[in-house]
Amino acid sequence: MRKLILILAVLSVIGFTSCKRNIYREFHEFENYQWGRFDKITFKFSVKDDGTMADIILSVRHLEQFPYDKLPVNIIMTLPSGEERIVEKEISLKDQQGKFIGEVAGSYWDVQEVLWKGFFFNKAGEYTIELENLNPRPAIPYIVDLGLIVKK
Repeated sequence: MRKLILILAVLSVIGFTSCKRNIYREFHEFENYQWGRFDKITFKFSVKDDGTMADIILSVRHLEQFPYDKLPVNIIMTLPSGEERIVEKEISLKDQQGKFIGEVAGSYWDVQEVLWKGFFFNKAGEYTIELENLNPRPAIPYIVDLGLIVKK
């Protein structure tokens, strides 16, 4: 019985400490599984300590009917000072053979792309990340959600 209690206590501590590694985690779900060409997605989060270093990750969930190899996005990060960091990226969703990459669960596929590895948040405060759809079509079909994860 003592061993069971000790094991449960250790697992609880590990679980709680791993959850604290995420500074921010939020997802935006798309109505009708479509991301309109001019629909911007905005994530706002706070960094509490100066000098924090973390990875900024974009999570993409799509259906297996997703028609494109890549998801072209424009990413604008606004710092507390008002300075902006802008990155244009194509998130790969298929490999060179045309097969989806990432984790699969039923007909849902999940891909995570590191936008900024080891980003140094030199100042505590409010940060904003805005995602713009750069696909020239009126909407990207079969996209379920986009998520932003900021983790130490």
